[in-house]
Amino acid sequence: MEAIGRDSELPITASSAPDEAGLAASTAAALEAGLRARAPGVQASTPLVRQLALRLGRELSLDAQSLALADVAARIRDVGMIALPDNVVLATAPLSPLEWALVNRHPVLGEALVEQLAAVAPAGSIVRAHHERWDGAGYPDGLRGDAIPFLSRIIATCDAFVAIASDRPHRKGMGAEAALELVLQESGSQFDPVVVDALTSSLVAQATVSRLPTPGGGRGRNEGGRPDVQSPDLKSAIAEFAVVPVLAPAHEQVLAAVAREGTLGGELVAAVEKDTGLTVAVLRQAQALAGRRPIANVADAVAALGPTGVREAVSALPRTEFPWRTSHLDVLMHRSLVHAQAVARATDRIAREIKLPERDDLLAAALLHDIGKLVLSRGVPEYGHPSDQVNTPEERVRREQREWGVDHASLGGLLLRKWGLPEQLSSAVAAHHSAEAQNDIATYVRLADMVAHHAQGEPVDGGKMLELAHLCGLSATLLRDVLFDLPYSGGSQRRRAERSPLSSRQTAILGSVAAGQHDKAIALELGVSASTVRSHLHDAYGRLGVPDRAQAVLRAVAMGWL
Repeated sequence: MEAIGRDSELPITASSAPDEAGLAASTAAALEAGLRARAPGVQASTPLVRQLALRLGRELSLDAQSLALADVAARIRDVGMIALPDNVVLATAPLSPLEWALVNRHPVLGEALVEQLAAVAPAGSIVRAHHERWDGAGYPDGLRGDAIPFLSRIIATCDAFVAIASDRPHRKGMGAEAALELVLQESGSQFDPVVVDALTSSLVAQATVSRLPTPGGGRGRNEGGRPDVQSPDLKSAIAEFAVVPVLAPAHEQVLAAVAREGTLGGELVAAVEKDTGLTVAVLRQAQALAGRRPIANVADAVAALGPTGVREAVSALPRTEFPWRTSHLDVLMHRSLVHAQAVARATDRIAREIKLPERDDLLAAALLHDIGKLVLSRGVPEYGHPSDQVNTPEERVRREQREWGVDHASLGGLLLRKWGLPEQLSSAVAAHHSAEAQNDIATYVRLADMVAHHAQGEPVDGGKMLELAHLCGLSATLLRDVLFDLPYSGGSQRRRAERSPLSSRQTAILGSVAAGQHDKAIALELGVSASTVRSHLHDAYGRLGVPDRAQAVLRAVAMGWL
């Protein structure tokens, strides 16, 4: 498509009254001029958002009257910022939680102002809702799905796309291609999927996804017009982030396990899973051996590579000596690693409580869920300060989106895709703060993340945690037990050395045997006959190479299959 420019015209139909349309346009222009004078940085992206909103409106076959209303609403969507105090509107340092609370009121203030002016009053409800999210996690009213005005959904998508792609006074943009990919990751959570599809069609059809112009000629500048050398460059951070450093003790333990004769595969898996950098390196190395089935967990990766392949994958990795050398990245890496291990333990416990047949893919997603924070720490020097921990995980994600146009979850998913890791893994990482679907890896990881934050004494949304637990099939009583036990739990369960030869039904039956149940009780629980249970058990004995049920249980536990 042609480059998005500033020469938008307000669409007027033959049936509309020219004086009314002209009055609405002139009123919107006056409000926009007021916002430009009060907060030029806020208004800078408006021409691009207007053009894109009109383009999407046409793609979605809106009539001329709706297009005109969309244009007005896009122009004045942030006019409520005029009513905020100077210390917020003109701030050059990161805002405090109280100041962000004031910023979050601008849609309400904007609606109140717009509704006092008859010419633009129909845009009031659209202005109020332009920061709502499709999944209900937006503000100010927490509207969900179709309850959000359609024009607000269009403007929200365009606003976010332009914010991510374009340079701003306080940061560099990531470019249109990366912005589109991040918006696609949030389709169905932050954004209306129909609108995202229209955005994709509009950009791809006109072939300019990599040529989006940026306000101010593409260079971040401060209020004095000088280049802002402190601007975070997340696009470069992703491009340059080729490898994750490894904590030196974890690196030494893996190499020792590889060199030691008689090391079980499960022991090597557990050693790799102790460190994020090791996990990434082994998974990346294994993809070349994946064939038709991508390798999405460490156990399968170690089984495919063998000790020699694991050594090749990790031997040359850069190492950090934390806690003896305390650079900012070292500190953030260690804090992220401690949290990732807690989330992995919570994920494993939840998976065992609800008897998920395959836990390893979940565990890999849990271990890598916050890897995007390492990207943010490179692009945003002040990112990861301990004061960030005063908010809930969802609040921190919204703050990242407001300040930098993208959150660490989306960046993590983008990074894993760049590295060629399986889509199910990168999608789970990208969605781990927004997923709310049954039988979804990202939803399980989101619940485990909240459990881990709670166990570490950090604030969480208790109501949302209960809602997610119910969605995952975890009762309130079991959730309470997990919350209580997690701070006292040790490392993960014995890791499996290779893929289990048992079917999911055989694994379930053997698990019931391990719990002391008899054939008839197992049959009743599964809704099959006792003879069917015995048939499955005898088949399992053959697959495991053992003579009876006791040996079968011992073998399965030893290999990490139960």
